[in-house]
Amino acid sequence: MRVAIVSTYPPRACGIGTFSRDLRGGLRAAGGVSGVDVVAIVRDEDAVQAPEVVARVLQDRGGDYAAAARVLDRQGDDVVVIQHEYGIFGGPDGAHVLSLARALRQPMVLTLHTVLASPSVRRAETLRGLCNVATLVCVFTETAKRMVLDAQLVSPERVRVVPHGAPRELLSPPDGDGRRRLLRLPRRPGSNAPQAVDASRCVLATFGLISPGKGIETAITAMPAIVQRHPKALYLIAGQTHPEVAKEHGEEYRLSLERLARDLDLGDQVLFDDRFLSPEDLSSMLGATSIYLTPYRSREQIVSGALTFAIVAGCPTVSTPYYYAEDLLASGAGVIVPFDDPDALAAAVNGLLDDPERLDRARRAARAIGHKLTWPQVGRQTAEVLREAITLGPPSFVRRPAATTVPRARTSHLLTLVDDVGIIQHADGVVPARSSGYCTDDVARLAIVALGLRRTTGEEAYDRLLALSLGFLRHAWDAERQGMHNLLSYDRRWLDEPHGGDHLGRAAWALGEVVGAELPPALLEPSRILLREMLPTLAAQRWPRTIAFAILGLAHADPAAVGDDADAVLRVMAQRLAGQQRSNASPDWYWAEDVLTYDNARLPQALIAAGARLGDEQLLRDGVRALDWYAGELGSEGPCVRLVGNHGRRRGEPHPGDGDEQPLDAAALVEAQVEAFAATGAETHGRCAARAFEWFLGRNRLERSVLDFATGGCHDGLGEDGVNVNEGAESTLAYLQALLVLDAAGVLANLPP
Repeated sequence: MRVAIVSTYPPRACGIGTFSRDLRGGLRAAGGVSGVDVVAIVRDEDAVQAPEVVARVLQDRGGDYAAAARVLDRQGDDVVVIQHEYGIFGGPDGAHVLSLARALRQPMVLTLHTVLASPSVRRAETLRGLCNVATLVCVFTETAKRMVLDAQLVSPERVRVVPHGAPRELLSPPDGDGRRRLLRLPRRPGSNAPQAVDASRCVLATFGLISPGKGIETAITAMPAIVQRHPKALYLIAGQTHPEVAKEHGEEYRLSLERLARDLDLGDQVLFDDRFLSPEDLSSMLGATSIYLTPYRSREQIVSGALTFAIVAGCPTVSTPYYYAEDLLASGAGVIVPFDDPDALAAAVNGLLDDPERLDRARRAARAIGHKLTWPQVGRQTAEVLREAITLGPPSFVRRPAATTVPRARTSHLLTLVDDVGIIQHADGVVPARSSGYCTDDVARLAIVALGLRRTTGEEAYDRLLALSLGFLRHAWDAERQGMHNLLSYDRRWLDEPHGGDHLGRAAWALGEVVGAELPPALLEPSRILLREMLPTLAAQRWPRTIAFAILGLAHADPAAVGDDADAVLRVMAQRLAGQQRSNASPDWYWAEDVLTYDNARLPQALIAAGARLGDEQLLRDGVRALDWYAGELGSEGPCVRLVGNHGRRRGEPHPGDGDEQPLDAAALVEAQVEAFAATGAETHGRCAARAFEWFLGRNRLERSVLDFATGGCHDGLGEDGVNVNEGAESTLAYLQALLVLDAAGVLANLPP
């Protein structure tokens, strides 16, 4: 039997990655397993991976997921194990992993590391989709099994309980007192010898990736009461700040813990070891630990690798009542205390330290449980489940589509057009035409693209583009006159007065996308403030496209961040646009205007986005109907899409109208179809999105690629006989925006052939 594991994996600092590395070792030691391959979910594309990693998936790059499934097919793996945890997969609520799961030809076993009692609708849909295509679903405890069944995620006959494992090297000897090894701490500067802790110290410990959910401040706050009774008590907090926390908030939480320890005068009683601990370091630490502490703050935590390790090491534990702790400590291996209660935690620790016999009973109970949780035993149990899955095969109702991928974003030409002000409007071929200056329209698009590139690549370098774009938008806005400049000369002079129009709507769209993203507060807060300043002006807009662009921003923004008055403006604008459509539409022209011009699909896209955001089914139906009519006019179900010419097409005129086909229109159609796909789940919208995107790649009436594969730029149009040789900002940004949205949604990999 050859096995593949899909998970984060070392060197990425992640508890799930450590679990998967150890599980691989346990499976390899089990009989009948010929090999264990790994698909690593990565943030850093350049990090050196272990030899067993046969494919890397950049977390936020949707196309990588289905491509990994094809790699596993070529590897000849018999069964695939997906380790599921919220936050390690890209896409909306981790939906990218669905494209991998649906593209697998092998049976898949899904291991759930978190089961939420009340997940968001999108999270529940993603998890249910994974369970539907899984042959078997594994959980770690009977409590987790009950939660999965109560949520009706999977039928009872497809659920298996396999415990979390821990290294056998952690096992406590039968006659051990729990402090049998030297506690090694980081080397002091200028010394080659590790620090050693006095063996007479009573060590309390917590280890793992540090984040606010760990509740470590509760344990620190309890320390004065513990030290008063037991002066030699020492609380060791070991582990790095969680990478995702560090990315958004830096070391803020760790520094707050260190400050709390200083404020409580605990300099000699609380120590921090900020390493991601090796197995040897863990063995040293847990071997010297008298009592292990897990003061976690989430009731719904159904597994803890750190607590498992501590129990296998024979450590009595004081813990808050999260589900896994209640299950693991029920036999007497520790004491449960209320959440966020330092007094109760101190009393529990003191109660154990005051009573050596009670402490020893807890240690023996932990030791008895721990002997059943070593990786050799857990590996054998897991191997049995995998063999069963191979016998059962994939669920019979699962369709295995042939996956399609999109090109990766290439940004060399984009970066050629960007300078320290914004992005140059036009180009002669690929050479920036500086005389064309800058416009707010393009810079707003640049902000959205920079956000997508940051999300897809994980590279902080795109933060500069994002900050540059936001600075331009702030400069363009005139709060006193409640308008926005659009045109800026190359020598930095505004060429127009502040006014409303498409550029205002696009700026609101960009700001809304930023406010809806997971970004550092220093980027989010200025965007939120500017968007809120613009609300009165946005509410007064009457032009359909200006309204549509602004709707997209408000619909995609975080509602809690922009406030209820933003929702009110969103509702007013959506009803205004829907009213324009209803009053103007007829069966043969279902549209808000009497002419099709540019960026046409943004109008129905805005209604769809508003309907989904506000829970307004009528708005959603209005948007989908208009999009279906428009896509039909362009031949979306035919051999290729034929876009409206840039001179427009009036009511009653035959399609397509005069002029060149514009990348702007192709991108709008792609994104509108993706919006509809996300809102309705209808595959026809996914297919139409894919077909529209292929216009860029040569599936058009001239069978010419509008994308310049050599530079990553996009030609400015498709003319009567060929492509426009120039690659300006609007076209290049339109292509990249469509690519990033399509990739982020994982549409292509989810479609049937």
